[in-house]
Amino acid sequence: MRMLTSIGALLLAASSASANTGCSEVDLGVKASTKIFVCSDSIVRVAHTPQGGAPKGESLVVKDTWSPANYKVSNGTDSLTITTEKLEVVYFYGSDTVGFRDAEGNLIVEESQHTISPSTIENLYSVSQTWKTEATEGIYGGGQYQDGFINWAGSPLSMVQYNTQAVVPFFMSTKGYGILWDSYSWTHLNDGTEVPLKKVGGSLSVAGPMKLNAGAHNFQVRLCRPWNCGGKHLRVNLTDTHTGKVFTGQSWEGLANIPDAITARFNLPDGEYNITVEYDGNHNETLYHNSESASQSLQLRSEATEAVDYYFMWGGSMDGAVAGYRNASGASYLYGKYAYGFWQCKNRYHNQSELTNAAIEFRKRQIPVDNIVQDWMYWGSLGWGPHWDPTTYPQPAELVKTLNENNFHFMVSVWAKFARKTTFYKEMNESGYMLNESTKDPYGTNYYDPFNPAARSLYYNFSNENHFKIGVDALWLDATEPESLSNYDHQVYLGSGTQYLNPFSLMTTKAIADGLRKDYPTTTGARVFSLTRSSFAGQQRTGAALWSGDITSTWDTLRRQIAASINYQMSGIPYWSEDIGGFFRPSDMYTSMDYWCMLTRWFQFGVFTPIFRVHGTANTELWNYGPYVQRWVVDSAINLRYRLLPYIYTGFRRVEQEGYTMQRGMPFDFPNDVEARNLADQFMFGESLLIAPIFSPNNTNSDLASRSLYLPVGGWWDFNSGATKAPGHQSYSANILQTPIFVRDGTILVMGPKIQHTGEDSDPLEIRIYGNDATFTLYEDDGKSPSMNADHQFSEITFTYKSGTLTVSDRKGSFPGMLNKRTLNLVKVAQGHGVGVDSTPNPDKTVTYSGTAISVEV
Repeated sequence: MRMLTSIGALLLAASSASANTGCSEVDLGVKASTKIFVCSDSIVRVAHTPQGGAPKGESLVVKDTWSPANYKVSNGTDSLTITTEKLEVVYFYGSDTVGFRDAEGNLIVEESQHTISPSTIENLYSVSQTWKTEATEGIYGGGQYQDGFINWAGSPLSMVQYNTQAVVPFFMSTKGYGILWDSYSWTHLNDGTEVPLKKVGGSLSVAGPMKLNAGAHNFQVRLCRPWNCGGKHLRVNLTDTHTGKVFTGQSWEGLANIPDAITARFNLPDGEYNITVEYDGNHNETLYHNSESASQSLQLRSEATEAVDYYFMWGGSMDGAVAGYRNASGASYLYGKYAYGFWQCKNRYHNQSELTNAAIEFRKRQIPVDNIVQDWMYWGSLGWGPHWDPTTYPQPAELVKTLNENNFHFMVSVWAKFARKTTFYKEMNESGYMLNESTKDPYGTNYYDPFNPAARSLYYNFSNENHFKIGVDALWLDATEPESLSNYDHQVYLGSGTQYLNPFSLMTTKAIADGLRKDYPTTTGARVFSLTRSSFAGQQRTGAALWSGDITSTWDTLRRQIAASINYQMSGIPYWSEDIGGFFRPSDMYTSMDYWCMLTRWFQFGVFTPIFRVHGTANTELWNYGPYVQRWVVDSAINLRYRLLPYIYTGFRRVEQEGYTMQRGMPFDFPNDVEARNLADQFMFGESLLIAPIFSPNNTNSDLASRSLYLPVGGWWDFNSGATKAPGHQSYSANILQTPIFVRDGTILVMGPKIQHTGEDSDPLEIRIYGNDATFTLYEDDGKSPSMNADHQFSEITFTYKSGTLTVSDRKGSFPGMLNKRTLNLVKVAQGHGVGVDSTPNPDKTVTYSGTAISVEV
């Protein structure tokens, strides 16, 4: 309901632009501690400051230049309304709060309160902001976490960097709005009410009985701070005191890197419950409760910052909200085509010949692959740093040359710390670029200070001299939390390390991206790629992809990676990866049938993640697991990844151009489907493919594994059989060579041939048609030149199917190396026809396409 009173004069705003952000500050007409800035017709910055002071200076996340924004200001008796083409922003004088409405005046969301109080650090504050939300909204984002679910409506979350969790303080709603929280300190989502725990013995805490109403309940267990809680066992149980029934809301069994806090989620009947927390780590846990009513608000609290400061973006859809986030914090660029191929990685190659021989063996065995990775310790006795030990890597430049001759790209691990005996450390330290000496870690190394621009430049120069100048394609930036939080409670270049706790990774990936774009603008810097273990808002603009950290090889970990990947990409950043097969692997991995099946299923999930990469503390090359595993993985996963490259590469062009997201939580495409709100184990891959990975062993005495899944309203086709599927909940069984994949009715799926690497020609193309009234535009370029440049050369071909006729448009554009003639195998999918990974042996039609429009009956 709109609540405006006595409207005053309308004022056209060509208002004063803020020197801080380039957004236009609105004169609220009163002396207020609240500041409102209009950045665009759909993005507004709100700051609540202590004692009416100015909000903080330059943002590390948000761009500093905006096009002038047009808006009008209407003064009322108790409020002021700012109107743009797409948005109304209402400031309420009495409550000092802000509300947001769409162009028709419909309420989107509004603040309820904010708090600002002194922190333990001078001139910094503990701040919180609460918004009133609808109980039916889904809330997503915040980064990557291992709790195993998505949708944070009413759920608590501790947002601090850690190995296996990564902070991105952007949240969005199924209503189509997003909130970018511009704070860098330790942040908390949806604080709950503390539940007193009684410690019993060495690993058990209890509370209760506690009366709980029927519905959703979240219990957050805070284990320790600032890091490394220890322990590998955590279980949170509620026991109904009347029936004795036990409900388990979180079970962390034998997994490494347990985070500082983790949430247990329950859906309970009305009753009284005893609470049990079992934990084998440092026994200092505390418990917090959020009831279902908490889902009617959204709260963010930061421990040490200068003000409440956030950006509201109205997209009208979840894709629109993400596009607004990227408009504010930077675009995500298209990678070189090689990056979408398979990445071979392990801990670790020990010398130059071992790495070279592995690459050659891949080619001999015809296992498709584009990339190989050198993990840490290649520096040997020289000390921790980005230099090559000449006793084990005597000719690194020759190594790169050999890899290139075998059509490999090469990535090398680099850390943000240095052994104190190295010249890297000495040069950094002499310039005052290292973090406090007391923050040294157990390895006898220190982290550098990436908040210092001169330190960033020097950090890049170290790798330029040792890596990029000899042709290394990308860096693997490890432990960028930083590990052990070396900046916490210490000073960094910009001020308090506690205030600037979370963006260490953002600044380190910026160092590499800035250097490459300056020194190699048409080669390595044209499409920067790096891999990193941490993240922060805005990091997409640096070309950095996150991997999910050092995870344990269990079926439950695989399940958690599915949820982590979905939630991370619902945080606005579209590039994610993992250690396929797990980093910490079992001792019987080479002989265990259970592990073989799990490894295969993990690869099958990895096909549909942005970066497709294996890694682990093992010889991860497939032949080490025997011929069965090699065949299962190549036939069901790697070949499928390469066959789908036309679809994948086109999709990631949309990521760059439209702010699109390729690996999509179900609410992206089905925001009003309540059944889809909490689905953490299935997702869309692009607009056409629904993926439901297998994450459990085979059924007892069976060669099949089964899972339940949900198909939203619409028509669906089983990719493996060609059968049509009705929407709704159902069970699916798959053999070891099958992944549950469903294709939306009305899809044209363009598939390439089986190839060994992305440098090979993608011809012929198989055009699979599912149902009627379908269209798809294929994007192609040379796979390497700067894709955002105005003079970038590329081609587009549009395929349209209607009333039994496929029309292929005139080709638009061209690029060097383009195939002028293409063979198109046309397939109208039916039961048993045009199915699975392999090419269809008997296509319905085969035509030659030379760039001129054609129409064919299929």
